[in-house]
Parts: sequence; structure tokens; C-alpha cells
Amino acid sequence: MRALLLWVFLLGLVGLCPLSSRAQTGSGAGSGASAGQSPATKWTVVITAHPDDWQLFMGAAVCAEAQHSRRKVVLICLTGGQANEPSDTYWRGREAGHLASVRKAVDLGPTATPGAVVSTAATIVVNGHSIETHRYQNTISCYLHLPDGGVDGKGLVRGGGQSLKQLREAGKAIKPLDGGAAYTSWEELSQTIRALLAYEAVEAGRLTIHCPQPDERVNPIDHSDHRLAGLLALEATRQVECRYFQYAGYTIMRNPTNLTVTQQSWQMQVYRAYCQTMDAAGYPGAWDEKHLKFIGRQYAQVKHQTGTVLRPTAPAPAATSDEDEADASKLVLEPCYPNPVTVSGVLAYQLPVQEAVWLRILDIQGRVVQELQQGSTQTAGRHEQWLDLQRFPATGVYFAELRAGGQRRLCRVEVAR
Repeated sequence: MRALLLWVFLLGLVGLCPLSSRAQTGSGAGSGASAGQSPATKWTVVITAHPDDWQLFMGAAVCAEAQHSRRKVVLICLTGGQANEPSDTYWRGREAGHLASVRKAVDLGPTATPGAVVSTAATIVVNGHSIETHRYQNTISCYLHLPDGGVDGKGLVRGGGQSLKQLREAGKAIKPLDGGAAYTSWEELSQTIRALLAYEAVEAGRLTIHCPQPDERVNPIDHSDHRLAGLLALEATRQVECRYFQYAGYTIMRNPTNLTVTQQSWQMQVYRAYCQTMDAAGYPGAWDEKHLKFIGRQYAQVKHQTGTVLRPTAPAPAATSDEDEADASKLVLEPCYPNPVTVSGVLAYQLPVQEAVWLRILDIQGRVVQELQQGSTQTAGRHEQWLDLQRFPATGVYFAELRAGGQRRLCRVEVAR
């Protein structure tokens, strides 16, 4: 009975944890330890294969990133997703749908003024390749216009049998759908993506990358282009200091819904913006049962990589710290992300002043499972603590308890193996 009462008490205290409806994705500070630093300028890169991928598999997280008006968000779409449609208007329509979704994600922000700013288009040359870009407020959408490789990666008739898979595995060149210069090797494509990132990099910025999960063991039955996009993200950022969120694809339709009502609404709205744009161009926008099965689901693993900070190669607008992401006058414990934790996760918290910090993991009976911080003094600002799945004794529900300055916060942590 005593254990049951304590469990009920803990559940009641979860209300004290300011559960944001956002999928928090701040920058990494190092494996297994709190950053111990003031908030730094952050920037985000989203790398996907097709124009509707991020909306369906990463929608809530990317919306949360785009809504931080002072954070630069770069979205790279590798293929036009042309399928076997003979007309260029189809893949152009899909890319227009991608851009409409990006605008919607930004406009969902609490301080956004929809329609106040128009997007600006430009073509930039990176590593000898022309890349179409569209800038809208704090976002930059970049399109390589490569052919869709099909689910199995063998290529499609409309794309001349070209694919990312054949480029990587057989060295078969892949030529953009708009007739641009061909990529003759996987290394050339990887170097182009890295050069594009350097072109858009934020000075001394802490980089977060959202991309598909390339490991087939973790992400089975997925589209070949999806996994190749995830692999390209890793290879283009080799030895770069960054944090990856790697998302499962088709298989998530079998998983339980795990997004909040607000997150589901964001995902639904950005995908609707894509479909409506396609409809307006005279093509089916895929607002159908097959695609809507992904709504409400978002499954990712977190990976931190140490290395050198990517330096910008071109002048960029000055970026400011995004300390406005949390009220700096309060002790804040953000929701665990991802939740449930399947490999690793991160707990982020905001200290209003320099304080001694205690952070631990409790099971549902209130027993201490892990001591993460034991009274260490930390500076005011945002800090992060990595969670390792292997340190949890079993699958189930746990609670993170944060104590600092006489205040206490709790939030729920789910572990799944």
C-alpha cells in the first residue's frame, strides 16, 4: 500500500514538470554528461529523400525546431520523388508542397505573423552543382532534384533507372531531373552536401541533424532512398561535432501513437499543406489512408558525435542565442526526448541562476535507479543529460527528478527495448 501511495504521489507531481508539447531537440553537450555551459547559438539541418518525408516521419520535431524564430533551420530534399510521372510538373509540384509545409511549420509558431514575409528563391553553386534554395524567415529549403530510386533502389523508368543506391553501390552516375550536372560518385554527392552545410553553417553553432535511420536492423522495410539519405547525412558530417535524431520510416505505422494532441495537430497541418499544394497543381496529394497511418507517430534514436565544429564558408546573417526557448526565471525540466527511450535519450533542464543540482531516475515505487547529478554546481542556463538504455534495469515507466534551489521537478520517462 505504501508503494502504491508513493506511485500515485509521483504521478500527481508530474503536473509540476512543465511538459511542453514540443519535441525538444536542443543541441548536444557531450555523451553522458551535462553541458555545464550557457545556452549557445544552435542550428538545425533536416536531410530527407523525398518532399513529403519530414512531414510524415519527423513532423512534430521539425515543427518545434522551425518555430524557434532565432534558430536557423536548413532543410535538404535530395530527390524530386517523381515516381514514374512523365511530366516535370509532378515533381515540381511535390517540391512546392514541401515548401508550403515549411512555411506552415514556421507560421505555427507562437510569435509568427503568417504572410508577413515572402520566401525568396535563389540558385547557389556548391561543389560545382547548382542547388535551388528558398528562404522563409529562419528556414532555408534546398533542393537537389535527384531522381526517385523506387522502394528497392533499382530506379524508375522516368528517372532513367538512376538511384542513390546505384550511385553508392555501383558507381552509376545520377543526374538531376532539371538537367543539372551529374554526380559521378557517392563521395562527390557527400562532399556536395558537406559543402552545402558549410555554406549555411552558423559561426560556432551547435548542430542538430534530423535524418532517416540508415540501419536496416533498426529500421526494416523502409524505402531505399530513406536509408540512403540517412547514410548520406552521416557521411557528409563525418568527424563533425553534432547530434543526430535518426527516424524510423514505414515500420512506424505498426507502432502505437506516441505524439501529444498538439504535436499531432502540427504534423497534420504541415502534411495537409503539402497535399493541398499538390491538389492545386492537379495531382493527388496522397491525403489517403495509407499515408495518414503515419500521423501521430514519431520514433527516433538519438546519437551524439564528437568532432570539430563546422565552420561557415560564406557570410551568413548574424545568429543570436535562442535563450527565449524557456523562461529564464524558472527552473524547467523539459520532457525526455525521445520518449519512449529505445537506445538513448536526453533530459534537458533550465537553471534560472547558478545552483547545486541533483538529478536522478526513480522507478514507479520511488526507488532510485540512477544518480545522474549529485549536487554539482552548474551555471545558469540550459543543460543536458544523456540517458543510456543499458543503465535502466528493465522496460517500463520511470520518473526523472530534478532538484535545484529548493525547487523540485518531475517528468515521465518510458523505456522500451
